[in-house]
Amino acid sequence: MNWFCHSLWALALLAPLFPLSLGAADQSTAQSLCSELGRIFEQHRRSVVRVYATDELGVRVGSGFFIDPSGLIYTHAGTVMSAEDVKVSFGGRMTPAQVVTIDERNGVAILKVDCASPFIPIGDSDQITNATPVILIGFPEDYEVSSHLGMIAARERQHLGKYFATSHFRANMAVQRGEGGAPVLNLAGEVIGILMARIGDGTACHILPIRAAEKTRQDISRFGELRPGWVGGEVEDAAAAHAGSTAQILTLGPGTPAAQSGLKAGDVILSIDGIPVTRSEDVLDAAYFLTAGDLVEVRIQRDGETRSISVKPTTRPVLPVETMALGN
Repeated sequence: MNWFCHSLWALALLAPLFPLSLGAADQSTAQSLCSELGRIFEQHRRSVVRVYATDELGVRVGSGFFIDPSGLIYTHAGTVMSAEDVKVSFGGRMTPAQVVTIDERNGVAILKVDCASPFIPIGDSDQITNATPVILIGFPEDYEVSSHLGMIAARERQHLGKYFATSHFRANMAVQRGEGGAPVLNLAGEVIGILMARIGDGTACHILPIRAAEKTRQDISRFGELRPGWVGGEVEDAAAAHAGSTAQILTLGPGTPAAQSGLKAGDVILSIDGIPVTRSEDVLDAAYFLTAGDLVEVRIQRDGETRSISVKPTTRPVLPVETMALGN
């Protein structure tokens, strides 16, 4: 997103507050951008659903959205976890929904309703950078579908000392209870993330990049189950970089895929399956996308030489991660 688009975004936000400080052309441009944001909302509001999940404690309510024309829905795992009955509301009707899967690694659940559906196209979350403007469409608790405007502030791998399974966007955007699982869109009207949690007083939030959610959908499509990959090694940052990376293998578990592949303690990791690695934390994101049974190439530096080693991850234990459900 270039400076011009950022300026338009600022004008759109400031125009109602300082109308006399903008020239006629600037006001016209800002109004055009506001009209475009309104168009995105109207185009995709019918693809967003309210999710009702009932268990022995009562009813939990969240948001979700259609991701294809066959009735598949992404929502927050915290909304439907342990639910005995799940329904979604859209288009003025209430429809039963099947829980296809719950991914405890990333906090996403996939639902299915038996009807044709509108849907929001999937965008490229890898292209999202700091200061990118975004729009959220969701169902605040006790209110109808509404939108929020915000801006990406950072990519973060941890919050309050706890690591996410993969990086999340932190956005400067006010969100409300009941909107967990709502889609976050770019200005092209494509979904680039899913609202996971409010931060602090709700003026900021964490968003799961849509690529991470798509890993869940791809596993279900290919195997009918989740297949996170595991190689069994521990990585630390070396004192000095080698070939641009400090991510050095500290230990390898005996009999693990990493050990069997020929990787050794002391190897410096340069990339995993084409994802660049420059420090130990980068391994977290790269490893998230590994699939059990799929051969991947790991580029390393050893003794001053760059090598490529093939590794076949196995199924790793799926451990529950703490998810910060938004009002669920």
